[in-house]
Amino acid sequence: MSEYFSLSECDVIGFDLDHTLCRYNLKETSRLIYESFARYLVEHKGYDKDLLHLTPATWDFCFKGLVVDLEEGNLVKLAEDGTVLRATHGTKNLSTDDIIKHYGPKREWKHFNSLNTSYTRSDQK
Repeated sequence: MSEYFSLSECDVIGFDLDHTLCRYNLKETSRLIYESFARYLVEHKGYDKDLLHLTPATWDFCFKGLVVDLEEGNLVKLAEDGTVLRATHGTKNLSTDDIIKHYGPKREWKHFNSLNTSYTRSDQK
């Protein structure tokens, strides 16, 4: 096994927050994840320092259903069926027209089915 881990080798990045492996304080864990990513983007990638200020709208965007679409370069908020609810490109919110341009009139993220079937939900019997 390699001594180093590279995110460039990953197709999908996610956090297991369903309490399967351990119990989390979700609010604090989510805040820590956001603040860590924001600080990295500001300090190492030149993003605007406004990203460091967590607003209610930003907080809402950060929860379940958030994926990084590496092909389009977008951060995408998905509904349970894979429909794109919202998306950003960097810190720019995409308009409905932009979302349709990237994901079609049904606003579908094409990798949702492979992601959705790659694990077993703990609430299924």
